[in-house]
Amino acid sequence: MSTYESIIFISSEVLVYQIPPLRSSKGYCASEWDVDKPLWRGRLRVLEVAADAAASRVRCELRLEDSSNGELFASAPYLLTGKGVEQVTDSSRFFVIRVVDGERHAYLGMGFMERSEAFDFNIALQDFKRHANPSAEIIPKKEEVKDYSLKEGQTITISLGKGTRRRRSPNTMSENAENAASNAGALPFLPPPPSAQEVKDQLRTVAHATEDNDDFGDFVS
Repeated sequence: MSTYESIIFISSEVLVYQIPPLRSSKGYCASEWDVDKPLWRGRLRVLEVAADAAASRVRCELRLEDSSNGELFASAPYLLTGKGVEQVTDSSRFFVIRVVDGERHAYLGMGFMERSEAFDFNIALQDFKRHANPSAEIIPKKEEVKDYSLKEGQTITISLGKGTRRRRSPNTMSENAENAASNAGALPFLPPPPSAQEVKDQLRTVAHATEDNDDFGDFVS
């Protein structure tokens, strides 16, 4: 059965190291390697391999090859679980890969010359995982839009301080004022003011009374 391969990442030069056994559960440390003395250097190609043209089944494989003639030095499968490639705890440029040769396997250190290449390598592996297992992607749920508008006939009671108050309409206030006026009873009517003729008659009467009293005002008995 033929297979179909596509390159998802390539680096013209990587460094490969023989590393000591893992000493801590926290992970590998590049500071424990002799990074100035690599075991091998050459080209890295990361391939997406499909078992058929429909690409219903795909896998990822890291291939370390001679830069001049393409001869295979080692290959390391990368699984969807992330197994096969592990970044060290103290550097962004170094990784540990699990190379496989038939039934045998070994762990080797791998380093990039530039951090940007290491970053692109990581992105390529993540893209493969999303492409090969799209069901693992988390699709955010669409938020339900709720209608909080008032329906016909509904009212809102607003609490102000200790009690609740309801705003009165202008019609209600005028009705209350009319009721209060009716309950208080009718006010008594004031007498009308005197006419001009009545005022003149009163002044004439006062003047006559004064003249009658003048005859006796200067005598003392």
